This record gives sequence, structure tokens and C-alpha cells, in this order.
Amino acid sequence: MPNRKNKKGKGEGNIRQRTDGTWEARFTAGKNDDGKQIQRSIYGKTRAEVSKKLIEVLNELNTGDYIPSNKLTLAIWLELWLKQYASIILRPSTYISYEGYIYNHINPVMGGILLKDLTSERIQVFYNDKFQSGRTDGKGGLSPKTIRNLHNMLHKALDQACRNNLIAKNIAEHSVLPKRERKEMRVLSRKEQKELILKIGTERLGFAILFDLSTGLRIGELCGLKWQDIDFSKKTFQVRRTLQRLKTSKTEQHESETAKTKVVEGKVKTDKGYREIPIQDKIFTELLVYQERQKQEKEEASDAYWDNDYVFASQLGGAVEPSTMRDMFNRILKLANIEHANFHSLRHSFATRAIESGVPIKAVSDILGHATVQLTMDLYCHSSMDLKRDAVNKIVDLW
Repeated sequence: MPNRKNKKGKGEGNIRQRTDGTWEARFTAGKNDDGKQIQRSIYGKTRAEVSKKLIEVLNELNTGDYIPSNKLTLAIWLELWLKQYASIILRPSTYISYEGYIYNHINPVMGGILLKDLTSERIQVFYNDKFQSGRTDGKGGLSPKTIRNLHNMLHKALDQACRNNLIAKNIAEHSVLPKRERKEMRVLSRKEQKELILKIGTERLGFAILFDLSTGLRIGELCGLKWQDIDFSKKTFQVRRTLQRLKTSKTEQHESETAKTKVVEGKVKTDKGYREIPIQDKIFTELLVYQERQKQEKEEASDAYWDNDYVFASQLGGAVEPSTMRDMFNRILKLANIEHANFHSLRHSFATRAIESGVPIKAVSDILGHATVQLTMDLYCHSSMDLKRDAVNKIVDLW
């Protein structure tokens, strides 16, 4: 039989084992309007677990950070979760995205609801409304991908609330989300690739386009590449970082008068994103030529040159932002009279050409830095129009 007598360890408050075998800690959370003490309970599977939670609550009471359940709204909890739990594990770009979901979408609609009163039905209605007309600019609904990202964030936050015994279960668990839309990938044809390569010489950083077309880098990885990442003896390079312009967090904006955006060197997208990629011999030769041109720029700029070691740097050694790289790519497309394509189409084109050439799918996946081989297969294991045309032309004997 469980021992149901009150037990009090040093500095722990009152802890007891309940009849069902679980443990309960009782503590005083201030006084109500009538001057009577407010008693609260927290629960756990073991005495040690409850003791740890109780110490955390008592610390919060001492510092004034404790919020009783009858005042803990969804907005308050999401802000606490983002700053105290999520911030230590999220990439900067993901953190900014989560801020946007919380302050632009969730809080204005559901933020005032007490966490303990939030229901599955209320969350489902929220998702449905956002899908229909949830854009902040009033131009329709959020995409299925954005809804799923928002849901994943809310699910994580409610999971933590469960672990903290703030709610009994994760009520977002069984939400129904919009079906994912499979967007048609823009892959450059072989003819378009040739036309593109003929025009890259019109741009100072045109070699970056050729380099990306031969390696499949994400644009942030391309902009973040440094000379220290290149092993000239092995003709390989390491993908170690990504470079992007992000909005500054609300915390940063409150603490000081900072710009609304900033350029950030961050971690790559996934653990598989840290990878070593071989450089084709022809591309390596072009890289050496490009390096000599950059050295010449550095000499001409003299003391004005601020060397940040970027492979694709500005004329004074600074970072080249993804937006600048996109603008250059668009100019080359226009000059080559190629139908519009986004920068990511270079990555798609690399993967498609590799698979068409018989490169093993595992090798393609490793070069791209995909989390799984299945992801690579889902994205790229389809026939290009060039291959379909070849296949059709091979069956001439039927006619």
C-alpha cells in the first residue's frame, strides 16, 4: 500500500504519495481577495519528479514569475515557452518564424483564452479560418505548408505544457490539417543550362551560378561558403553554415533600437546538412581563376577591403546576401532569354541531371544534405521532359 502520509523534505514543501501511486506536492500560491491562502498542487510519477517541479515553482514564486492556472492564458504560455524552452534549440530563422506565428496569428485570435480552457474544437476552427482567410495582408488564406508549420509549433508548445502539468493532454494532437500541395518543380532544361552558362560572364559573381549548378547548394549555403571550407588538395569543400537576412526578434527590438532585419550566419538546415562535397575538375579550375580575380580586387581596394573570407564576397570583402544573388540570377535569366525560374531551380536542376546521369540516389541525397534518402526520391525520382521525349522517340517501330 502506498504511504499516504504527508512528507516534507528540506526546502521541498509538502509532498505526499496518492492512493493511485502518483505523487502530489502542495504549495501556497499567495492569497485571494479575501486574504485566504491559495493552495495549489503539482503531480508526478515519482517523488523526485514532484520535488524538482516544486522547487521550480517556489523559485518562480520568489522571483515573481509564477502565474496561477486561472490567469495563465495561451498568449502568456506561448511567450514563456518560446523564450524559456524553444529559444535554446531553435535556429534563428525558425525562432523568428515562431514569433510571427504567435504574435501575428495565434495571439490576436486565441491568445486571451485560458490555457486550461483551450479545446480541440477551438484549435480546429482556428486552423480552418486561417486556411480560408488567414493572411495578414488580407489576400486570402495561409498555405497548407504554413498551416502545418504553425500547427507543429503549437503542438510542441502544448507538449511542454503537458510535461509541466499545466494541462492534462495535448489537445492539438488530433487536429485535421489541409492537404499538402505538391508544387511543380522548375528544372532548367539542358538547353536552358547551356544558355545560362554562356551568359554568366556578364556578371562579376556569375561563377557563383555555375558553382551552384554543379553542387546543388541552397542559396544560403552558397552565400555562407568561405575559403577556409575548401580543401584544395582533395578538391572538396565542407558545408558548415548558411547566410541569410532575418527579421530581428521582438526581444532585440525592445532592448535596443536595432534595425528590423540583420544578416546572420546560422546553422545549416539539418544535421545531414553538414556535409563534404567534391568539386568537378572543370569547376575547380574555374574556381582557381575566380580566386585570383578576387585577390586582385583585394589588392586594388587596399585598406578599404574587409576580408571576411567569403568565397562569393562583395568588392570590399563583405557578405553577399541571398537577395543580391537572386537579383543577379534574374538578370542573367533575362539576358539569356530564359523563362523565369527561382534560384532554387539550380538545386533542382543539379539533382535532376545527376539522377538522369545514373548517379546513385544515396550519393545525390548526401550531396544535397537531405535528412533522408526517401525525401530525395520523393522529390526527384521522376522523368524529366527530355527523358520522356527520348523514350517516345525510341518506339518508332510501332508505327
